[in-house]
Order: sequence, then C-alpha cells, then structure tokens
Amino acid sequence: MALIYDESVRSVRSNISINNMDGTKAYLRHYESKLALCFFATYGSPAERWQAEKELKICERKLRFWENHPNFVGQLAREGMEKLNNNWKGRRAT
Repeated sequence: MALIYDESVRSVRSNISINNMDGTKAYLRHYESKLALCFFATYGSPAERWQAEKELKICERKLRFWENHPNFVGQLAREGMEKLNNNWKGRRAT
C-alpha cells in the first residue's frame, strides 16, 4: 500500500533533463506531500500511520534533493510553504 510514494521498481528511462526543471516548484510539490503524510501519520489508521512514517523518509530525501537544485529559489519556496501551511492549518480527521 502506498499513500503517495510508490516504492515499486521503475525501469522507465526519460529524456527529461532534471537540470532544467523548476527546483522550487518540485520542492513545493513534495512539501505538500509531506503535509499530507504528516496528516496520515497523525490521524490515519494504524496501517496508514506506519506507511506515512515510512514514506516521510522518502519525502525528506526528495526535499533535500530539490533544495540543493540549481533552480531552487529559497524565498519563493518559503512563500509557497507559508501558503501550503495555511491551507492545511486546522485540518482534522472526520
């Protein structure tokens, strides 16, 4: 079971150049995934909590990667993170 990050082996090769990607946008995509995983880790079933904790390690690795990307802009990332935090603020399990 995967909540966000599928751990199955992928052998697809792509012609996409990671160096040309928007590092800030990619970082924020994974940051939003982190917020979702934290939600599952807090409010999910025991299986969801276990899976979320496992996937948070993957997410943190991806965040570090994109934070070190040449096209990462810290100020824009902080602004985006603030917006995402406000969107997730006060969410509770129903």
